[in-house]
Amino acid sequence: MSGLSLPVRAALVARLARRELRVGVRGFGVFLGCLALGVFAVSGVGSFAAAARSGLVADARSLLGGDLEVRLVHRPIPAEALGFLAARGAVSAVTELRAMAAAPGGDPARRTLVELKAVDGGYPLYGAARLEPAGSLAAALAQVDGVWGAVVDPALLARLGLAVGDALEVGEARLAVRAVLAQEPDLAVQGFSLGPRVMLGEGALAATGLVQPGSLVQYAYRVRLADLADEAEVAALKIALDEGFPEAGWRLRSFEGAAPRVQFFLDRMAANLTLVGLCTLLIGGLGVAGAVRGYLAGRLFHLAAMKCVGASGRLLFAAYLVQLLLMGALGAAVGIALGGAVPYLVAGLWGEALPFPLRPGVSPGPLGLAAAAGLLVALVFSLRPLGAAIRVSPAVLLRGSTGLPRVPLGAPLAVATVGAGGLLVGLAVLASGDRRLALWFSLGAAVAFVLFRALAGAVPWVTRRLPRFGPPPVRLGLANIGRPDAPARSAIFSLGLGMTALVAVGLVEANLNDLVGESLPEQAPAFFFIDLQPDQLAGFRERVEAVPGFRRLEAVPTLRGRITAIGGRPVDEVKIDPEVSWAVRGDRFLTYAAAPPRGAEIVAGQWWPEAYAGPPAVSLTEDVAQGFGIGVGDTLGVNVLGRTFTVEVRNLRRVDWSTLELNFVLIFAPGALEGAPHTHMAAVHVDPAAEEAVFRAVAQGFPNVSAIELRRVLANVAGVLERIGAVFRAMAGLAVLTGFLVLAGAVSADQHRRIYDAVVFKVCGATRGDILATFLVEYAVLGGAAGLLAVLVGSGAAWGILRFVMDSPFRLHPGVAAATVGVGLALTLLLGLMGTARALARPAAPLLRNE
Repeated sequence: MSGLSLPVRAALVARLARRELRVGVRGFGVFLGCLALGVFAVSGVGSFAAAARSGLVADARSLLGGDLEVRLVHRPIPAEALGFLAARGAVSAVTELRAMAAAPGGDPARRTLVELKAVDGGYPLYGAARLEPAGSLAAALAQVDGVWGAVVDPALLARLGLAVGDALEVGEARLAVRAVLAQEPDLAVQGFSLGPRVMLGEGALAATGLVQPGSLVQYAYRVRLADLADEAEVAALKIALDEGFPEAGWRLRSFEGAAPRVQFFLDRMAANLTLVGLCTLLIGGLGVAGAVRGYLAGRLFHLAAMKCVGASGRLLFAAYLVQLLLMGALGAAVGIALGGAVPYLVAGLWGEALPFPLRPGVSPGPLGLAAAAGLLVALVFSLRPLGAAIRVSPAVLLRGSTGLPRVPLGAPLAVATVGAGGLLVGLAVLASGDRRLALWFSLGAAVAFVLFRALAGAVPWVTRRLPRFGPPPVRLGLANIGRPDAPARSAIFSLGLGMTALVAVGLVEANLNDLVGESLPEQAPAFFFIDLQPDQLAGFRERVEAVPGFRRLEAVPTLRGRITAIGGRPVDEVKIDPEVSWAVRGDRFLTYAAAPPRGAEIVAGQWWPEAYAGPPAVSLTEDVAQGFGIGVGDTLGVNVLGRTFTVEVRNLRRVDWSTLELNFVLIFAPGALEGAPHTHMAAVHVDPAAEEAVFRAVAQGFPNVSAIELRRVLANVAGVLERIGAVFRAMAGLAVLTGFLVLAGAVSADQHRRIYDAVVFKVCGATRGDILATFLVEYAVLGGAAGLLAVLVGSGAAWGILRFVMDSPFRLHPGVAAATVGVGLALTLLLGLMGTARALARPAAPLLRNE
């Protein structure tokens, strides 16, 4: 047939493929299921991330509160600049700070930290605040009979035992709770929250008396330009502001960058979940290979007949490849249909609980990438069995061969397989927001495949050479593992890789929980107290130190400042490592000190003398310096209260942030900041039994001072980690489910051999218990071997993620490892029992008559 023209050969290939497809999807259940699950995992993550990004873009102005935001710390905007903004559009002023709130006349220990947000009459410029009971925000915040109103987060009412209509004390003011704040339009851009929200008017904030010189107060001015300004107009206004007020020291943010923290979190989480999804897809590839091998083994006589009447190997290869790719396309279509429905399902079930808007829709990019990855996996794992099928001699087949032989792949197919694998790696890199992580994942996946392939070959090899010992079920079970076409390789490969993902996710989550739960009792302070005025420091120290159980108090002056230049270049022009980009995204806490902080480890340079009187100098943490690409002797530009300091980096410190000790990225040398208005922050270490007494003492003596309870904060962090961990565990569980499906296909393909073995055992006098024990031994060894290697490989993966991605210590949790091995054994034994039960139910007579 080599003399046929290309169109004729193509038509013949299409005709043969169509005839083969007349049997439908019979025999392709595992093939379709594995591909659909893998593509669903990848497309579901991509679709959800795309819907979240679409929501952020569509509601960007509402999230920011305007077309442009001007944000300052410690000080309001100058009148001249405010007039400049008002001349160009509507302006709304928002003031934010933290304070303590309490029920009037209640126990001082029931005071709680809240996030105050004072708004003017123009708020919000975009979107709307939703109240319960429904009503006007302006009316709820207005002063009625001399009492200012407030709307609050429902969590505050539960925490203080209040209801709508009750009074609330904040600072020196008594407010009336007029409504619950059910929806805050610009909530997603507020950053990390340490307490429930209390929204009040500008007049009410003045009545609290909380705004003092140096207090940590943030002023935000949102501008709404006329006629829905586009990005170019907003960019022009930013340029005009920078040129007109070069020393203002404010932070400008336009609506297209409304929620950078949310966007960053979504990108990182989507990148990691996509890789777990690709892991599921790769495990599904094993099911694809097994299903293709089983299908082609059943078509061997048909292939032999076709060869005998003149069909070439190339023709048959092309026809069956088209058929398999069509099946792959069907599996991918099911997967992307399910994945595309994820945003709609999440929006319908949990849309209002999400901290960001979700706009479901069809996302061609993520769905296309997932479908392409599915087809590539189908191609990579189908080429070997397909190549083996077309290279078998018709004479061998017609003598009664019943399975595909193991033959070399051959140069053309090897090149095609490597090329498709390379494209799959390229897609993984393209689909991930962190390309370095995607490359490491690809390398790790390759290493895991090699290791599990080696184990899949080693276990049968070892069992064939073991001396026969123990009772007959043990000997027969071990012998079954090494027999030809046994499901050992599929079991070890599929479940092992799935459990590896489960181990890695479980260990990462366990180690992060260790950081949250175990470092507090021994190292971390019980409280951080902020907004201590300088004249209050001595009295504060006296009160706290008098509490029985007091251990240590550290108090340092604090201001807020923003890094504006690195090495003499604006931060926007410097390539900064994404791991430390948080250091330039907003204002940072600063301090100054003559002596090094407690436990400081200087890794480069020297600390300044205590009587330092030179030019501005700063101590910088080692991780940030490396991320900035600078060292000792380089300079930073830091804007504090509108004044920009050019400071020299005199030394680098190594800081373990996980201890939660009082520490700062930037510590100034004496002489530069003492004259600026500032407050103090205090870290108080006390015995757990004394925490309530310390809180009560501070609450009674210093109502303006805000307390951050580390236990409550870490409990909130633990809750967030638990929810994130649940998502990753669900994805890892999907990988294990795919492995389970692969193993089910292997057991199904082995069912005829299992029935035959069971009949032979019965004829030889074996009881049902003996046969059951034989198969249980076989699958226990396979599941145990896969689980043990999964612990090793998964632990290595978790160590790499924690060490190089999260810069966090690693500790092996035996409980997680044992649970994983237990899951592997349980799944393997479950399938073994299911297959064995079917084999035991078959009578021996029909099979013996056929023999």
